[in-house]
Amino acid sequence: MKRFLIICFLFILAFSARSIVIVNDNKAIEADEVEYDRLAMNLLAGKGYINSGDGSATSLRPPLYAILLMVVYELFGHSYFIVKLLQAMIGSVTVCMIYLIAEKIFTDKTALLAGIFSSFYMTFVACAKFLYTETLAAFLLVLITYFIITIEKPSISRASLLGFLCGFLTLLRSESFFIPFIAVGYIALKTPRRITLLKKIIMSFALSACFIILLIPWTVRNYKAYGKFVMVSTNAGLNMYQAIRPVDGRIFGLGPRDEIANMANAIANEADRSHFFIKEALNIYKRYPLNAFRLLIMRFLFFWNIIDWEILGGAIINYHFLFILPFAIGGAIYSFKDRKEILLISLLILYFSSLVMVFQGTPRYRMPIDGFIIILGSYGIYKFIEYQRRLTVAVSCMGAYFIFTYLLYKYSFHTKYLIKNLMETIGLW
Repeated sequence: MKRFLIICFLFILAFSARSIVIVNDNKAIEADEVEYDRLAMNLLAGKGYINSGDGSATSLRPPLYAILLMVVYELFGHSYFIVKLLQAMIGSVTVCMIYLIAEKIFTDKTALLAGIFSSFYMTFVACAKFLYTETLAAFLLVLITYFIITIEKPSISRASLLGFLCGFLTLLRSESFFIPFIAVGYIALKTPRRITLLKKIIMSFALSACFIILLIPWTVRNYKAYGKFVMVSTNAGLNMYQAIRPVDGRIFGLGPRDEIANMANAIANEADRSHFFIKEALNIYKRYPLNAFRLLIMRFLFFWNIIDWEILGGAIINYHFLFILPFAIGGAIYSFKDRKEILLISLLILYFSSLVMVFQGTPRYRMPIDGFIIILGSYGIYKFIEYQRRLTVAVSCMGAYFIFTYLLYKYSFHTKYLIKNLMETIGLW
């Protein structure tokens, strides 16, 4: 009963925070939001998954989010408010899942702290008002994680459901394609010894089969559209090229504006265009390896940046992330020392971080794994308080640090300027 009440409390807390943001939001949709909205409206009109301009087939954006929008529009009309309200509910359930994961891995106190912090985590809250994939992606990722770490009584049906969830996540964010392999490996290593090798193989097969079955219709559609094998998305080439040729040599997240991009955009077939971008990106890697290494460091730092341009807007310091990050590092260290089972969430953090080695990554793309950072950070705070022994000292220190991060947020422009100067000094900007 206590656990149920805590979960209800966290849901109400999280939903209230997101509802306030949504009710007070009156901005027009823009950029990616416009594209997802157009795709959904084309689906609703029976035109298919097409570009609004020339009516050609597109797979630049995986289809699941546009399908979700289409369903909402069909049931409730062309209402952005309903979509955002649904996302507020999804985000609130995500908070509850973060609590359950933290409770399973650590303690109930760590879980409660993680739940409360994620209820108000500024990126989570603000993202509910955008027609972005990140809110749903964060939910699916923590749901998959919870299914995996609680697979103490393995069954084929549970493995099959996990496969479908991985498929949904991949149809939402194509970079999630290899997560089923992580799931299979983790299940093989961590399931109880009493589970026979044969059953582990059957479970792995069921998971993989359900994952592939869910992707097959979309893959077949792509083959018919482009005459080439495209499992999920045609955006790999563009993202790879943007990673090695950022605008002005340093600005990630924007479309390339050079002769190669013009040549690529002249290619009507999206699959051919993606292959062209990949070929050109590989040529740049071969010709300028030192610059490629510099950009790799920049992409990594940009992915873990404390400054947010997209969700918070206006180059705002994400002081919640800045506050929790050092505690997350400490929590990870203490987790290994205390033999806590953080292998899976560590693998997922490393997996999404490693994607920036090849593709571009922005702080917005980090959002699905921020829940794991919050969990580790909450354990770090728990251990910090335990280490200090005197609660007043620990709270005072954390309070002072929180005020410091808040001041950086209040003076985001000045903080950004200092970071820019530092990057220029060390030759990364």
